[in-house]
Amino acid sequence: MQLNKEEALRWLEQAEHNFEVAKNNLSSTFYSDACFMAEQTSQVALKALIIFYKKRNVWEHSIQELVRISSEYDKRFEDLVEAGKILDRYYIPTRYPDALATPAVPYKTYSERDAREAVALTESILQLAKEVIRREK
Repeated sequence: MQLNKEEALRWLEQAEHNFEVAKNNLSSTFYSDACFMAEQTSQVALKALIIFYKKRNVWEHSIQELVRISSEYDKRFEDLVEAGKILDRYYIPTRYPDALATPAVPYKTYSERDAREAVALTESILQLAKEVIRREK
């Protein structure tokens, strides 16, 4: 199978940058932003893996679904479905006040615990994607 490693590594590099932003947001107590950037890290890392196996233009945004697709290439991703369900919760409501019940606003809604969990779950996804992409020739 001809793999698309060069393009996947570009996506993986962006995922690694996003992860640093997520961790910086966490340490700066920007918890909603940390949750969102954790979600974005996972999304980009999983798309890197899918692109690696030659699928282009991955339009899916659900981490849960991207994990499912990734598990078609490596069964270890099946263990990350629950992480995907949690991270999917941070895609829209962490950014838009109208995604939450009034009078809540995102930056006041998410806690340190939420952000720490999001970063930890994302780290698992990112590490597995990196392992798979970097081990293949």
